[in-house]
Amino acid sequence: MLRHFMAWLAVILAIAGIAGGLGYYKYNEIQVAIAASQGTPEPVESVISARARAGEWSASTRAIGSVVALRQVEIRNEIAGVIAEIGFKSGEVVEAGAPLVNFDTRQEEAALAAAEADARLAKLTLERRESLRNSAAFNEQELDRAREEHAAAVARARNLAVIVDKKRITAPFRARVGITDWQPGAYLDAGTLIVTLQGVAADAYVDFSLPQDDAAAVRVGTRVTLSGPAVPGGAAQADIMAEDNSADGSNRAVRFRAVAPGFGETLRPGTFLDVTVITSAPKPAVLVPLAAVRRSPSGQHVFVLSEEDGKLRARMRMIETGMVQGDEIVVAKGVAAGELIAASGSFKLRDGLLVDAGSPQGDPAQVGVN
Repeated sequence: MLRHFMAWLAVILAIAGIAGGLGYYKYNEIQVAIAASQGTPEPVESVISARARAGEWSASTRAIGSVVALRQVEIRNEIAGVIAEIGFKSGEVVEAGAPLVNFDTRQEEAALAAAEADARLAKLTLERRESLRNSAAFNEQELDRAREEHAAAVARARNLAVIVDKKRITAPFRARVGITDWQPGAYLDAGTLIVTLQGVAADAYVDFSLPQDDAAAVRVGTRVTLSGPAVPGGAAQADIMAEDNSADGSNRAVRFRAVAPGFGETLRPGTFLDVTVITSAPKPAVLVPLAAVRRSPSGQHVFVLSEEDGKLRARMRMIETGMVQGDEIVVAKGVAAGELIAASGSFKLRDGLLVDAGSPQGDPAQVGVN
């Protein structure tokens, strides 16, 4: 029994020794890790900082606008006929009075020549009847008949001249010609669309529609902002010059027309762009860069940069936002004017992280803190 007891005691002591050694080894590892962590500098993220600024905010609405030429027209033939000549090339600019389409007028010109001959003969007959006024052979009835026959002959000649003229279509103003597939020899019924003309001018119209509630705050003379990839420089101003006299019966929207200086030379008619219309008077507001606002499942937030123990740290703060104005957004709640926030690079931050903030040189809206 004593021998068994001593054997078990030896085993227990061996296990205890091994466990103690492992514990001591692990303790040393933990102490080394703690010392290493204390010697490692805290991670720092670099961002561009900006100060929330006090500004003004105005309610606005956006609509899709369409560029419209100051003058445009569809060229259609008033009289049926066969095309004899096309005087333009698709897509070119034509001057006012330039020939566009000539129809075959040989039959009408022959009839016109005969009518003009009848008119000349009727004139001679009328002159002879008038020369007999003081003679015994004068007859008042024959003179009246000659006068009316001459008038009728002249009218027939004028009617045929008008028909010939209508078969020679010219450009009503300086314009760019659209694309056409018609060729000489084609027969066109009356009213056939031949080609469209878009007037060439320095300015252009921009047409857009607003819901009836927003339209109530807009008047002729209101300035609107035009934006989009097609707009030169990304944004431009235009003034409303007309509004429709009634709302659309299907969607209750009101159509407006603005004059955009310079758009006639840079944008083609039919080009779409964004129209921003101010619908209320300016109100005080706090604005921050759009890049500063982050979105998460819990809502929108920014990182406010605050000095703690001589170091700049990021603190997440939930906010409520309003309208976007250019590259800034209105903050309705959560940030006060003058507070320093992370703008560009804020996606790298988390709450409590040490921050190295800087700002582009020469940007008065952004302030760097080191």
